[in-house]
Amino acid sequence: MLALIIIAIIVILIILIILGVILDIWLGFKVKHKQAKLYKPKDGSCHAELFMEGRFFYDSLKKDIENAEDHIHMSFFIFRDDTIGQEFIDLLIKKAQSGVKTYLLIDAIANHAFPKKTIQQLKNSGIHFAFSAKTYFPFYFYSLNRRNHRKITVIDGQVGYFGGFNIGDEYLGKKPELGLWRDYHLKIKGESVKDLQEQFISDWEQAAKEKLTGNNLYPVLEKGPVDMALLATDGRQLEDVLLEHINKANKSIVIGSPYFIPSKKLQNALLGRLEKGADVTLLLPLKKDHPFVKPASYHYLKPLLEKGCRVYHFYEGFYHAKVFIFDDAICCIGAANFDMRSLIWNDEISGFISDKELIKEINNMVKIDFTMSVEVTLDDVNNRSIVEKGKTALSKLLAPLL
Repeated sequence: MLALIIIAIIVILIILIILGVILDIWLGFKVKHKQAKLYKPKDGSCHAELFMEGRFFYDSLKKDIENAEDHIHMSFFIFRDDTIGQEFIDLLIKKAQSGVKTYLLIDAIANHAFPKKTIQQLKNSGIHFAFSAKTYFPFYFYSLNRRNHRKITVIDGQVGYFGGFNIGDEYLGKKPELGLWRDYHLKIKGESVKDLQEQFISDWEQAAKEKLTGNNLYPVLEKGPVDMALLATDGRQLEDVLLEHINKANKSIVIGSPYFIPSKKLQNALLGRLEKGADVTLLLPLKKDHPFVKPASYHYLKPLLEKGCRVYHFYEGFYHAKVFIFDDAICCIGAANFDMRSLIWNDEISGFISDKELIKEINNMVKIDFTMSVEVTLDDVNNRSIVEKGKTALSKLLAPLL
């Protein structure tokens, strides 16, 4: 009898914990999500350079850091304390000790294991360091899921970077289980850098409770040949913007993303475009770095394939790029994935490009990745094992968190 009572108490406690977590998240959305900042897309222009391999991105970034004269503002979702991470740490310390004002902002949960010893080393060298998106009460589990997923670097207010790369050895293809790492990242110069600067300063002030001031934060910047609208999102707006571009696309939609968990509105919009005769093509990774996302994605892929969508799995490593191309006229590149986490949870930044030449370059880059991909057919999805179909059914339940 005592054993049954103990079991009953344990079951009740588990149920209460689960209900508490659900209530925490629900109330967090009701109270905090609706208060999330709403941004207007910032139209500007710039010179742009595109990177699709980590080694070239890191080489360029290190060179610009070396040449920094006034300030370095760096924000990443992930910043590893590994080989490449230590190279950047050493470089930032060198610049800070030379008098360059250096700021490093990294996500609190994604970098929870970042060594305290390294943080102290950074601070002792004069680097301003802070964690972004810390958890808080009473909405602990809601805030646990709200991440700062942006990757922004601004140097001297004149050079900016944003995109999908973080700082870590895996982005150089040094994790055998993932292999070659494919990502897209932009380096920009010109007036659009001001928008990146404003976003970094806003994120820093929110995280560190410190207002950044200085005469050199916003130098005079020239226009560039590439028209670009930068849009920051805090768990809102992105769905509406993507929905607008999908519904306007008459000929073609190309979506490249490591994770494909669309909202109901976006899924229905893609199905609607297929019914209207538009070509919809998805480029996703064959390998997975998350146990639930890929199984869940098949729930959404099947109805799209039934309507004529073409789906490809990148097999030459891990595909982490985020690129959305509409009618070869508008292209979005940034930090946001095509999933619920980017749509309703994360703080993201995306660049909407309308320059024909840069879109052509991006298209050519995507075509290269298609040559390293295998097409997924409706038969492939239907003929999966019962176990795999079971994984999809179970993973689908977690879709709002994926």
